[in-house]
Amino acid sequence: MKLWDAGGPRDYLDRSLLEYAAASYHFEQAEHRNYLANAENNLGFLLYKVDHYEQAHQHLDSARRIFARLKDRESAAQVDETRARVFLKEKRDVEAEKLARSSVRVLEHSERHALLAESLTTHATALARLGQYGAALATFRRALDLSQRIGAQVRAAEVALTVFQEMGDRLAVVEEQLPVTGRKLSEEVRALEEKLIKHALEANQGSITYAARTLGMSYQALTYMLETRHKDLVEERSPVRRRSRKQNANKQT
Repeated sequence: MKLWDAGGPRDYLDRSLLEYAAASYHFEQAEHRNYLANAENNLGFLLYKVDHYEQAHQHLDSARRIFARLKDRESAAQVDETRARVFLKEKRDVEAEKLARSSVRVLEHSERHALLAESLTTHATALARLGQYGAALATFRRALDLSQRIGAQVRAAEVALTVFQEMGDRLAVVEEQLPVTGRKLSEEVRALEEKLIKHALEANQGSITYAARTLGMSYQALTYMLETRHKDLVEERSPVRRRSRKQNANKQT
């Protein structure tokens, strides 16, 4: 799943879907319920990524039922977080907020800190889309602090990126309304966001197109961020290829 999540070509997705489908079949035959449920959750995640929401829900239903039978509340909470992401993409923000909040409540009493950071990020995103910016910012702060505390720097940078994607210009305004101690969250978030963008550009030889895919955003969004908030990273991008007059003439004909 990480191969596809990193923005790989379409054939990586097809291979991942086939492999997880095969894994689900073999785990079911072998009656490895826990492995089967994890494979079903991963299938649901992949299908949500390509906007196959109905199929995603079907696999998540299967995973949730198995974990419920196994009385594995923490893994069930992970499935709930995945489903909350599907709801967000379907613009069912109220349902997403409720499910992500439930996932957080379960995981905050566990030792699965990485999963909790993901659930907090999803919950904060839902709150932001519902216009509850103060609560969203506080929840993003929890996700960011937790990610840094457990040494998950990539996760922390992803949280930072999500903060700006979901709240944008509202960040500074909301931050002024909340008690702030030490470094402002907006400054911390900007630094982590820059780190993530720089890594994406380096990993993709300066290509804005592929870096944007890696970060899960559009080419236009990443270009805007580089031209406004991260001008010092512009030199990291590969040179823009300009069409020759001959190419333009051929295109017009």
